[in-house]
Amino acid sequence: MRRDVEALDVRLLQTFDALMIEHSVTRAAARLGMTQQGLSGQLSRLRDLFGDPLFVRAGAGVVPTPRAESLYPLVQGALDKLRALLVPPTFDPAGFVGVISLATTDYALVLLLPRLLHRLRTEAPQLQLAVRPVNSASLELEMRNRKIDLALTVPQFVPAGLHSRRLFREEYVGVVRQKHPLTKGNIDVERFVAFPHLLVSPDKGDFSGPTDAALDKVGLRRNIALVVPSFSVVAAIIDTTDLVAVLPCRLLSQTRRKLHSFELPVAVEGFDLHAYWPEPLNNDAMHKWFRNLVQESLSAAA
Repeated sequence: MRRDVEALDVRLLQTFDALMIEHSVTRAAARLGMTQQGLSGQLSRLRDLFGDPLFVRAGAGVVPTPRAESLYPLVQGALDKLRALLVPPTFDPAGFVGVISLATTDYALVLLLPRLLHRLRTEAPQLQLAVRPVNSASLELEMRNRKIDLALTVPQFVPAGLHSRRLFREEYVGVVRQKHPLTKGNIDVERFVAFPHLLVSPDKGDFSGPTDAALDKVGLRRNIALVVPSFSVVAAIIDTTDLVAVLPCRLLSQTRRKLHSFELPVAVEGFDLHAYWPEPLNNDAMHKWFRNLVQESLSAAA
């Protein structure tokens, strides 16, 4: 019989272990759920493999040979390591040292970062977070190359083949400064488009967005006087001008400025924010923890 590692399967190690514990072929077979004949066949293989009787009869049972006694700690260690392979991985955020890369839109960053950083400082103080912009054209490649671990964006900008989780549904609201003319009286669509508007266009600086698509359906256009790339500057601009902005509702809770919000006089379609991640990270304990932390931090911002 071949005496190399390929001839040594797990069942043989389990047989050896059971015989060392039970000192009986009958009890060892019962322990393993085998017949006595089956266990005897395994013992025969073990004897051939190690070139030693290993267990010899003594009364109603068997006793190990010196060779078996010397092998026992090694067999126990091998079985313990094999069992460890089947233990679900755990993650201790408090002891984690490393980097997680998050790609996100400016909108999601404003909502997420304050609460997420607080949780990270408390729960995983040695974790480093790298935040990057979402580039839909290269997102899948960046995830495959492990440059991005998690992305927060809307579905229409994401290629197929990534895992996803819907985080929430967002709707739009009109925003102006306090004492703006639109704070008084009814706001119909004609009054709405009579004032200059501010538009947030993070990627291309386009003078068109969801509000313009909605206005086009009713045959109207608005005057977009200013396009900015970031939501973070909107509140300061609106607070000091007569510009009108159409913003996601959740952003209003993130500003300390007292702005006036109103229901839009035209039906502007909202959007779903999703989290996306690649297949290799789907069952990883650390990344599961981080995805849940992101969702909980965003839920607190609702």
